[in-house]
Amino acid sequence: MNSYELLDSADFRLDIDEIRRHIIRLGRNDGKLFAADKQVYKYYKQQKDFIWISRLGVNDSGVDTLLSFLHRADSLGISKSFFRLKQIKADLRAVRSLAFDKEHDINKVYARLEYNLTKAYWRYACGMNFGFINPNAFFNSLHVKDSDSIGVSYYQQADLKIYRPDSAFYAKSLESVTHNSVGRFLSSVQPSGKLYSLLIAKLNSGNLTHRMRKKLICNIERCRWRYKQSAGKPIEAEDTYVLVNIPSCSLRAVDNDKVLTMKVGCGTVDNPTPLLSSYIYKMDINPQWIVPKSIAKKIVYSTGYLSRMNMFVFDKEKGKLPVYAISYAKIMSGEQYLIQPGGPANSLGRIIFRFLNNFSVYLHDTSSPWIFKRQVRTVSHGCVRVEKPYELALFLLGNKATSELKDKLDYSVHTDPSPKDSIKRAKIDHKRLINTVKVVPQVPVYIAYFTLYYDEEDAIREFDDVYAFDEAMARILCPSL
Repeated sequence: MNSYELLDSADFRLDIDEIRRHIIRLGRNDGKLFAADKQVYKYYKQQKDFIWISRLGVNDSGVDTLLSFLHRADSLGISKSFFRLKQIKADLRAVRSLAFDKEHDINKVYARLEYNLTKAYWRYACGMNFGFINPNAFFNSLHVKDSDSIGVSYYQQADLKIYRPDSAFYAKSLESVTHNSVGRFLSSVQPSGKLYSLLIAKLNSGNLTHRMRKKLICNIERCRWRYKQSAGKPIEAEDTYVLVNIPSCSLRAVDNDKVLTMKVGCGTVDNPTPLLSSYIYKMDINPQWIVPKSIAKKIVYSTGYLSRMNMFVFDKEKGKLPVYAISYAKIMSGEQYLIQPGGPANSLGRIIFRFLNNFSVYLHDTSSPWIFKRQVRTVSHGCVRVEKPYELALFLLGNKATSELKDKLDYSVHTDPSPKDSIKRAKIDHKRLINTVKVVPQVPVYIAYFTLYYDEEDAIREFDDVYAFDEAMARILCPSL
């Protein structure tokens, strides 16, 4: 018998349609933990070409290159379990040695190998280039706000302008397989940046506890998120930016080689400061405070306190009213607002730094500077209170802060714009009072969450997981730890 006649056995007969059916079945029954998983199912459901297999076997060069990257995943803080390496290698051995029989059906093995290779490839490429977790989707579905028979609503905790994998990225990844440049492509998606490199080095330093390894993996993941404000580069590669880090309750402002740091106060556990990215576009001096409904409803009947804080009621029909005319029902319905004028006692302090976001959260001064003497500074209702607002204002203005502007800014933040005393009112130099200063060009601002971050000496230090975000992220990124 000619040895080639053995290959005519049903055990070695490839059926393209059967392979496609097996792949679709795999995709339908498989979990879709990451964004790449949905793309894998969509790709094969559209009956597109196989990526790794053919009647001649497998794309050995592309597959071996991919596996070499996957084998190093642990050193980058990625669980190898994400890539089904054990199953891929078993199926690869079967294909290369023609180890098929009725129990190990050739079409099922080919289908599983094709599907798992694509899933591993896109999981790795998307995860390294954009992050394995989509922070907006993750943090905005983390804590249930309300649920009923109709659906579930969640507390919104993130508004990050980040890049996510798109059709162009997937097309480029496929082109790399076709052109035998998988290695070049996977090298190009590796994250960069000083903080990322320091954390990776720490991860591979040895003798780590499970707790520290989880903390490192979570913070490495945050370094993978690609912000649109920085054009996808690491934040620290930007020339100018402001970064507030919630766990350390600190602010770091950078303007090329100049760095300004200070303490901040962030939101409590019950009123967390959201993660966000935006641009500081102006500063308001002596801003009035429109008290949020969530706060107003708690103090609505404390008229003595409201009077001491120089507050008043604004009624949509009647205009400005004294605090004793306040109505709980009207406050809750939005017919009335509780307002505190700008000045020394204002809860927002003397300067507020404004940037667009979905939470009405800002950086601002405070009338309670004693909070910066505390070790634990998660004290606000969500906004960020800054320790040195005047210094931050000058820093943001840079060389555009003329001596005249500095004089007006200094005068405005140290003068009560509307004192009750008529003699003090008469002495105000209104020509030196300013209300708003534009920040041109606008400065990128990030409110981030790093539990391993720079301290005052620029060394990496561990901070408490104040909102338990590490714990939540670790359940996905390192479930076995």
